[in-house]
Amino acid sequence: MDETYRPTVSIILPAFNEELVLRRCLDSLLNLNYPQEKIEILCGSDGSTDRSPAILNEIAERNPIIRPFFFPRQRGKMLTLNDLVAQARNEILLFVDADVTLNPNAVLSHVRHYVDESVGGVAGRLTIASERTDGIYRSESTFLSFESNLRRNEAEIGSTIGLYGGNYSMRLSLWLQLPDDRVYDDFFAVLNIINSDQRLLYEDGAVSTELYARDYREECARKKRNASRCLYTLRFMPSMLFRGRAAWLLWPHKILRWATGFLALGVIIGSAGGYLSGQKLVFPFLVLESIIIFLICIGWIARNAKRPLPLASGMYWFFRMNLAFMMGIIEFLFSRQKPIWEQTSRFDGKSSVAIRDQEAVHP
Repeated sequence: MDETYRPTVSIILPAFNEELVLRRCLDSLLNLNYPQEKIEILCGSDGSTDRSPAILNEIAERNPIIRPFFFPRQRGKMLTLNDLVAQARNEILLFVDADVTLNPNAVLSHVRHYVDESVGGVAGRLTIASERTDGIYRSESTFLSFESNLRRNEAEIGSTIGLYGGNYSMRLSLWLQLPDDRVYDDFFAVLNIINSDQRLLYEDGAVSTELYARDYREECARKKRNASRCLYTLRFMPSMLFRGRAAWLLWPHKILRWATGFLALGVIIGSAGGYLSGQKLVFPFLVLESIIIFLICIGWIARNAKRPLPLASGMYWFFRMNLAFMMGIIEFLFSRQKPIWEQTSRFDGKSSVAIRDQEAVHP
């Protein structure tokens, strides 16, 4: 890696009705520790009906590195990305979501890897910040920590096959127009980069912080959408399921994770059927399964009482997450994906936790 390498960067920022968070996001992009003459920020309002266009126009008038685009009607994130990237002028594309802020050294952390010509993309790190202490926030924090460690380890042996869509970069030369409005841009980028025989690395120092505001319903809807749209995206590059090292990572990290609920249901049915048919050896498994179901029920009660219990709340969230993945698979099988999805909750306050996180730098 070359810490002095400074390629030109196009930051791609789509937005729909983001008046609560857009100013905070743009402020973080305008305060990046990177030469401004080597950055352009392409921000597209996808038919926003709130104050997002006015906010974008106001900030762009004061900051010429922002190139605003105002699309008259909402078409969805994927088509907006296609239009924004078509206008990009620089070597590296950095994709950012409007509900996150980047730490000042995020771009430096991304671009230092591109001095290696075998690197096609870099996945940044997502952190969430909140003053909440409820079960879903704790469980999602744990999940993100696990996911970050997994991506880091995958990249060390070649490429990661996971990234967060609001903080990743890739070479402009590798960009392929998203084929339609039902694919997932981040997963399509993963498949495209690896299919081009380029590496996708993970960078801890490129930190994006989201002020977490989602509830159980919104988080489950997001995970259902993730499974459904990622499976749909695989239809455009099905050979990746059987392609060497990528397939070895793709199956356990993605496919089997989404199918965990069906596998668990099969184990429960098999254990119960075996016991009823006289196979006493499966009794310990039934006892273990009963304990897990009991903990899930306790977690559900704790959630309704707003008193999270570490183990039970974690088990309940694991159950809800895998139920969402199961519903996503069913949605994919019956082709019910929607090109435009319901926006999740945004937090419009300031958080000292988030501000401190922005100061993170890579080692």
